[in-house]
Amino acid sequence: MQNFQLLENESIQTPFGVFAGVTSHVCYPTGELEGLTLSEKNMMVTHIGELIPFYSETERRKNKYSVEFYKSGTVKAVSLDSQQEVTTPIGEFPAELVTFYESGELSRLFPLDGKISGFWSEEDERNLHIPLGFDLGFSRFTARIGAISFFQNGGIRSITLFPGDTIEVSTAYGSITARNGFSLYESGELASVEPEAPVQINTPIGTLTAFDPNAIGISADTNSLEFYPEGTIKKLTVLGNTIAVQTSDSQMEWFHSRKIPHPLEDESEQLVGIAVSFDSGGGAVEIKGDRQGNFVIKDCGFTVGKENAGEAYTCSPADCASCSLCGKGASIQ
Repeated sequence: MQNFQLLENESIQTPFGVFAGVTSHVCYPTGELEGLTLSEKNMMVTHIGELIPFYSETERRKNKYSVEFYKSGTVKAVSLDSQQEVTTPIGEFPAELVTFYESGELSRLFPLDGKISGFWSEEDERNLHIPLGFDLGFSRFTARIGAISFFQNGGIRSITLFPGDTIEVSTAYGSITARNGFSLYESGELASVEPEAPVQINTPIGTLTAFDPNAIGISADTNSLEFYPEGTIKKLTVLGNTIAVQTSDSQMEWFHSRKIPHPLEDESEQLVGIAVSFDSGGGAVEIKGDRQGNFVIKDCGFTVGKENAGEAYTCSPADCASCSLCGKGASIQ
């Protein structure tokens, strides 16, 4: 069912208003308007300000919808013709692309929206970025921002950093240098962060090395190091460790990182770390590596060893002092 009307002179009537200079439009399979591209200046009045949709195609910004819609006819995204100040729940910020929830609230803001290609490099885009400052309690920083995501209630959901920028984030486990960005709970507490380098985290099963070499910085909504609202560890990706578990029935289970085919490079492999998740009380743990297991912590013994690029774990004298992996040490409790 159509939610728009084609008018004369390349114009379209939508529930959001009339758009002139429409060069093309695309519909959902069910007939509703999905997106349109413009070649003339149009003005949209929104609760975040007066927006001028994209109409001046350049090598840096091309092949884009000017305005994108939900099936209901409400605006999903607006690609702005040039960077302009928009009003957000936390103040005014520069934007070249904004997205909205279907109910109308601002969902995400992108200060810049250039397309990296042979004509436009990441360094070219970086040179256009103006660093922005934030003071969020757990982190006070100024950095180049890739995107700011909001909850429907207006609180910050995540801040994604521009590639190459890092910030310092305070946690219950010390200060962590973060790349890619971080996410928050609706109540404002730190939910997750992406470590820039391996960091030691003291967990209920031992000290683990948290780092995800495969973390993708497109969005910081989720990251490899997660916390509960009170700050305790919830989940982490472990690299450089092997985890040995002695179960209540004296069985041994070993967990290693694993290698998988690289998704972009033929005949290459990438190392995938061990995913370790704790329940909210810290009484149980789930471990996913080259195998998977769930354990009640008080009923098991755990030994954390060193692993080098997926190689087999070998005991050290320090390990033997506190475990029974080979029958030479004491039982772990």
